[in-house]
Amino acid sequence: MDNRPIGVMDSGVGGLTVLRQIVKILPNESYIFVGDQANLPYGQKSSATVKALTKRIADYMLTQNVKLFVIACNTSTAASLEYLQQILPIPVIGVIAPGSDSAVKTSATGQIGVIATNGTVRSGDYQRIITNLNPESHVYALGCPEFVTMVEQGLAGTQAAQVAVNNRLAYFSDLPIDTLVMGCTHFPVLSQEIQNVVGQRVSLVDPGIATAQKVAEYLNKHQQLSVGAANIANQFHTTGNPAEFAKIAENLLNKKVVADHLDI
Repeated sequence: MDNRPIGVMDSGVGGLTVLRQIVKILPNESYIFVGDQANLPYGQKSSATVKALTKRIADYMLTQNVKLFVIACNTSTAASLEYLQQILPIPVIGVIAPGSDSAVKTSATGQIGVIATNGTVRSGDYQRIITNLNPESHVYALGCPEFVTMVEQGLAGTQAAQVAVNNRLAYFSDLPIDTLVMGCTHFPVLSQEIQNVVGQRVSLVDPGIATAQKVAEYLNKHQQLSVGAANIANQFHTTGNPAEFAKIAENLLNKKVVADHLDI
């Protein structure tokens, strides 16, 4: 058993959708979350820049003695997962492979849409992993960078958000997809708006669910689950404005959140 915390990072608040799923499965664990809001958006940056930004957060997590590092950001996963898995002394889990596996299992036709940041789409990781898992599949990937901004600004659930989602996802109106991967951890916050556009015939895949299952499987397999709930201590940090972060985080997690500013 291992009572050390789990480290979770994102470019902003979106990774909280992954943390939410992990907490559902592993409620007795402690967590340290870092949202790098000062450097948003990751999806518009070069892969090298995103890798460097992610590594500095990983280095901070090591100083906090985390037992496992979750890259709860698709853009960061694409840019840095393999690199960090090679250099860090702790296990590192990303969101793209679990999300891809879930998409293949969900789709009956192999016609799969992916919405993500431009950086994730450019990486081609979803397209590559999905087609490796099912060579008969066809992947349609679309960059939706404005969705990240809307979530960070707390606009989910507004008419403005629905209009923006309507406009962007019109791309899929004539495509035969039966599954749509929300390939950015911010996007599940807009799941209702997205479902309204694609309709009930299209199943939405939240990679955070499969990622949480992978985290649980790893810790169980390696006997690293926390002993119990008595010593739970969760920390929330942002490189941006703690008050703004906490406000959105409380809506996503349905609990009181106190966030600290992290200068790294």
